[in-house]
Amino acid sequence: MANPEPMGHGVIEAVREIEAPRRLVYDAWTTLEHRRQWFVGPGWTEIERHLDLRVGGVEVARGRFESGTETCYTARFHLIDAGVRQVYAFDMHVDERHFSVSLAGVEFTDIPGGTRLIYTEQAFFVDGAYGADNRDGGTNGLLEQFTRHVATLV
Repeated sequence: MANPEPMGHGVIEAVREIEAPRRLVYDAWTTLEHRRQWFVGPGWTEIERHLDLRVGGVEVARGRFESGTETCYTARFHLIDAGVRQVYAFDMHVDERHFSVSLAGVEFTDIPGGTRLIYTEQAFFVDGAYGADNRDGGTNGLLEQFTRHVATLV
């Protein structure tokens, strides 16, 4: 048996201070109708999407980019303190190939004038050519989209 490519791995951490009440920020993070607005890539068309926000519940976001590349994000929730924090594990598949496995947590705390969102992810990348630096860029792009989306709700 040939040796496989070594896995890439790393930690992604991001903090956003958002000028909106914590309840609104949490709802925008956790409600399917909101996630459809910000949890998407540029030129990505949704194929399948559902969210069962409960411990043991699953979220699926499957779609296709204009290039034809298909992605599937599948998460399972392990801890949910509504309005406060979540911990979930997720898999990414790209063109039906298992791409990465992650454990992620997000926290929401009150700050003067709004909410601090803290996102932390421990990721393992099956293809060692892709790593935490790549995921960090994508995650920060999604968080910017999230912040802009929340601003439209205030």
